[in-house]
Amino acid sequence: MTEAVLLCAVRRRLIEVPLAGRRLVVALSGGLDSVVLLHQLDRMRNELDFELQAAHIHHGLSANADAWASFCEVLCSRRRIPLSVHRVKVAPAQGGVEAAARAARYGVLRRIDADFVATGHHLDDQAETVLLQLLRGGGPAGIAGMGFRRSLGAGAPDLLRPLLDVPRRHLEAWGRDAGLEWVTDESNTDPRFARNFLRHAVLPVIESRYPAWRAAFGRAAENAGEAAELARMLAVDDLKLVALPDGLSVTALRALPPLRAANAVRHWLACQGCETPPRVRLLEGLRQLLASRVDAVPRMVLGGSDLVRYRDRLALEPKRAAPGWSVCWAGDPQIALPDGRAVQFVKAVGEGLDAAALAAAPVTVRGRRGGERLHAGPGRPRRTLKNLLQENAVPPWERDQIPLLFVGEVLVWVPGIGLDPAFAAKPGAASWRISVRPV
Repeated sequence: MTEAVLLCAVRRRLIEVPLAGRRLVVALSGGLDSVVLLHQLDRMRNELDFELQAAHIHHGLSANADAWASFCEVLCSRRRIPLSVHRVKVAPAQGGVEAAARAARYGVLRRIDADFVATGHHLDDQAETVLLQLLRGGGPAGIAGMGFRRSLGAGAPDLLRPLLDVPRRHLEAWGRDAGLEWVTDESNTDPRFARNFLRHAVLPVIESRYPAWRAAFGRAAENAGEAAELARMLAVDDLKLVALPDGLSVTALRALPPLRAANAVRHWLACQGCETPPRVRLLEGLRQLLASRVDAVPRMVLGGSDLVRYRDRLALEPKRAAPGWSVCWAGDPQIALPDGRAVQFVKAVGEGLDAAALAAAPVTVRGRRGGERLHAGPGRPRRTLKNLLQENAVPPWERDQIPLLFVGEVLVWVPGIGLDPAFAAKPGAASWRISVRPV
C-alpha cells in the first residue's frame, strides 16, 4: 500500500468528522498500528486544521512497560507532538487480565481533555472481533464489531478508528517502506488470550482457504450493524406504545409479538444502564412476567437490579438499603439515606410539619420494619401503613425503601401518603417543609 493510498483511506474516514479547530489525541501504545496512525495524522493535521496530541497508557504489566513509554516520548518529541503518559493499575477481575486492562485503558480515554481520541484498530482487529462474537453467540450489535466513531459518554471525547478499513499487512508494509520503528508487545503471542489463539492458530488456516476473509468479515460487520440499527429504530417506535413514566405497560407489551416485545425491553434496559440478559433468557423471563397473575410479583434478576412486575407495570427494582436502617435528625437541611437519596428539610411558615411539634421529642428517619400505623387525616382512625401503601398502589419493592419520619415513637410523615394532622403546621407558625430528593 502506497502512502497516498493509506492517506486516502484515513482521510476518507476523517472527512466525516468536524475536526477543524478541535483537539485530537492519539492513543499511542508504541506498537505498529498506533505509530502508523500517529504519522498519518501528523501529515494531515495542517490540511484538516486540528490540534494533534498523543497519550500513552502505562499498564505496568510487562517488564518492558517503561521502555515503551520512553519510546513514545522520544517519538513524539521528534515530531513535536505533545504527549501525556498515564499510569494505571490493572486489577484482574472475573473477566481476566485482558478485560481489566481494557477497562483501565478506556477509563483513561474517557478522562482525556480532547474532542476526539483516535486508536489504531484496523481491519484485522474488526474481523477478529466479529469471529469472537460469533463464537460467543453474540447478537447483531455484537457481530457489528467496532464502529468508526463511538461516544465514550457524556463529557468525554468521541472515539475514532481511522484505520478500520486497512488490513494490518498493509500497515506493516507501509511502515517498513517509510523506515518507521515501533515496539512489539510480547503478550501478543501468548495463546492463552483468545485473540492471540485465533490470530495465530485459527485464522491462518482460514486464510489458506479463504484469503479474503478480512473483507468478508468486515462486510458481515456492516450487515450486522445495519440489522442492529433497524432493531434499535423499531424498539424506539415500540417504546412509544409501551413506555410508562415509571416503567413499561404489561398490557401494551402483550399486544406486541414476543420478539418485538423482547427487542423493546432490551433497548429500554440498555437505556436505563442495566445489563441485558442473553436472548433465550430474556424471551423466557419476559414470557413469565407477562403471563403471571395480576396479584403476583414475579421478577427477573439482572445482576445489579431486578425487572419486576406489579399489576400492569414492569419496573426496575432499585438497590435495596440494608434492613433496620435509622438516621437521627438534628436540624440539618438534609439527611442522607442509605440508597443515595436524601430527605430535605426547608424552613417555612404555616406549611408542612409544625416546628414546635418536631422539637418535642427526638426525630428519626428510618425504614419500614412492620406494624407501623399512621393517623393520615382528621377524624380518621390510625391505619396500618401496609394497607395505606396497598391502597395507594405503591409497588412492593418500593415499600421498604420509603423513608418514614418519627417523632419519638410516633409515625408522623410518609412521603406520598400523608402526615399526622396532630403534627401539621399551624397558620403563621414556624414549620418545616419536607421532601425526598432522588438519587
